[in-house]
Amino acid sequence: MNQRLRFLAVAVAVGVGVSALSAPASAAPRPVGSLGTPTALGLSGASPHADLMEDGSVRLYFPSMQTGGTAVATCTLAGNCSIVGSIERAADLTDVVLTDGSRRAYFVDFDPNTKFKGIYTAALSADGLTLGDRVSLNISSEGAMAWGVPDAVLLPDGRVRVYWVEPSPQGGMATENIVSATSTDATGTVFVRDAGTRTTGGLVDFEVLRAEPGNWLAIMSTSPEDTKNPQRLLVGTSDDGLTWRINPKSLTPRKMSYLDPTGIPTGDDTFLVYYATSPNVLGDREYTLEQATLSVGAKAVADSKKKKKKKKKKKKRG
Repeated sequence: MNQRLRFLAVAVAVGVGVSALSAPASAAPRPVGSLGTPTALGLSGASPHADLMEDGSVRLYFPSMQTGGTAVATCTLAGNCSIVGSIERAADLTDVVLTDGSRRAYFVDFDPNTKFKGIYTAALSADGLTLGDRVSLNISSEGAMAWGVPDAVLLPDGRVRVYWVEPSPQGGMATENIVSATSTDATGTVFVRDAGTRTTGGLVDFEVLRAEPGNWLAIMSTSPEDTKNPQRLLVGTSDDGLTWRINPKSLTPRKMSYLDPTGIPTGDDTFLVYYATSPNVLGDREYTLEQATLSVGAKAVADSKKKKKKKKKKKKRG
């Protein structure tokens, strides 16, 4: 699904409006964010997922033509990456560290019984290169094209929630919904679908960056529409991970398409985010990966004010 490639070029501050695309507003902080200058990773692909490792490095998973599967790369925080392996039959891979310290992956694979794509889970080895026995979550695409891109997050109570994209029952362009299911216990293997939708109106590639009681943060992409409306990145907040409000103002410019964001925390209200980007053209496109720093909340507002002051000084000098 090509609605997974997105991201940054220059820092653009996000305002504080609440999007009509989202579910009813929660009590969480306003979704405000800004993106810093991007760094190209020298990697071709889309739908990345990032893990911060204990040694300070970043492990990056992404579908790659170079490896013929899901590439596994090790990156420095500065953005120097090297591919160390590959996993077969595991598209759009995401993972969490469970309360017992083990890693569990969630990914899309072909279901031989239904003949549709489905979301599966499997234990993930410590080096991130090997999957254990695959277990179906009984979440099926049922043949839908605008579907998938799961994101797994560990809840404060130790259970796991998986978010994914589904087409709207009404159909139409850029109308996808984000939905979710939550595991019945801390093993993260049996899931029950959550009632309702998390977002509506054409938001895709949902990624939770923070899941604290009363203080959730997510980054996502808009659905691809046309060359005049490229995919762009947005932020949202929630108090429980179920009811979200999304800021409709883009983090990214319109000169490129930005999609499939993922990220790791780097400090108070700062995250290092990774995403795919591509030209705004029809037909086959090349997707490349970049990274940039996302600031949220009061820090994002402060960064925005600094940028505006710099722009004013430049104009006066000119």
